[in-house]
Amino acid sequence: MPETIAQSSSENYNKSVGTSAVVLAKGGGRRHSGSGVITVGGTINMPRYITVHNNHVSQVLYLGWGSDVSTSNGLPVPAGEHRTLRVWYDDELWAIASGADTDTRVYVLHGKGNPPFDVLDLSPALWLDASDESTITDTGGAVDTWADKSGNGYDVTQATAANKPTTGTRTMNGLNVLDFDGSSDYLQGAFGATLTQPNTIFMVFDLESYGGTMFLYDGIDASNRHTVYRSSSIYRAFAGVDQGGGTFDADPHISRAVFNGSASSLHIDGSSNIATSDFGSQSLTGLTLGARYSAANFFSGAIAEVIVVDGTLTAQQIADTETYLADKWGITLS
Repeated sequence: MPETIAQSSSENYNKSVGTSAVVLAKGGGRRHSGSGVITVGGTINMPRYITVHNNHVSQVLYLGWGSDVSTSNGLPVPAGEHRTLRVWYDDELWAIASGADTDTRVYVLHGKGNPPFDVLDLSPALWLDASDESTITDTGGAVDTWADKSGNGYDVTQATAANKPTTGTRTMNGLNVLDFDGSSDYLQGAFGATLTQPNTIFMVFDLESYGGTMFLYDGIDASNRHTVYRSSSIYRAFAGVDQGGGTFDADPHISRAVFNGSASSLHIDGSSNIATSDFGSQSLTGLTLGARYSAANFFSGAIAEVIVVDGTLTAQQIADTETYLADKWGITLS
C-alpha cells in the first residue's frame, strides 16, 4: 500500500529511478498501487510542493505528470541538482532516468506558501546566468563557453581568442556579468531543435555605447532569426519583418521579446517598447549573443542573464520572471 503522509507532517524519502518510468508522488485524489509511493494533501484540494533531488553523479533525471514521461518530454534534472514542483489533488509525479539506479531524494513540503521562483519552472529552452560563475569556462578571463542551465545543453561558445568576451571584470548589483567590447566579441551556439514561434526571450543587459548599430542577440543564420538590436538610438526587433520603437540609454535593463507573428512585442523593464506588431514568422535554431549572426554590429556593454522559452507565458509567469530578474540584478521595473 502507498504511504500516506499526514497533512501536518514534513517527510522525505529515497527512490531509485531507472530507465522505466516510476511514480514519485501523488495527490490525495489519485490511487496508485506502486510501492514506495507517497500521497500528499489527504483529501484537501490544495497544492503541496515536492522537491526532487537527483543524487546521481552523472545521470539525468526527467520528471513528468504521467507514466508516459520520457527522456525526450520530461523536465530534466541534471546530476546533483533539484527541482521544486507543485502537486495538486489529482496529480501524479513520475520520473525516468538516463541510466539505471539513479538515487533520487524526494522532499514533501506541506502548506499553501509559494516556493522560491525557479527559472526551470518555465521549462526554458535555454538559460544563461553569468552570476553562476561555475557555468563559465574561461582562459585568463576570456570566455570559452557559457553553459546552458536549462538541462538542454545549448551552450554558447567562442573559439577565437580575439572574439571572446570577458568574465570577472565587471558586475551588476554586485554579481558577475560578461563584458563585450563592441569591436569583435560575441558568443554563438546552435540548438538541438528548431524553435518555431511563438517564443519568448528575456535578457538582462547594460549598453554602454551609442555608436552605430549594435545587436543584443540574433539567430545563427540568415533564415532563422530572433533579433533585438539598437539602431539610430531606438530598439528594433526582427524575425523576418523589422520593427522599431523606444529609446536606448546607458542603464541596465530587462528586455522581454515575444516573437509571435503579428502578435509580437518588445518590453523593456516591464513597459511596452514596441507595441504589438508583426516581427515576422522566422524560427530560431540557435543564438548569437553580442553581435549579428554574421559576426558584425557588435554590442558594447554587459550581458548578465538570458532566458529563452519555447512558447508564450501567462501574465503571472511574466510578472514572476521579471520580478526575479529585477530583484537579482538591481533593476527597477516600470
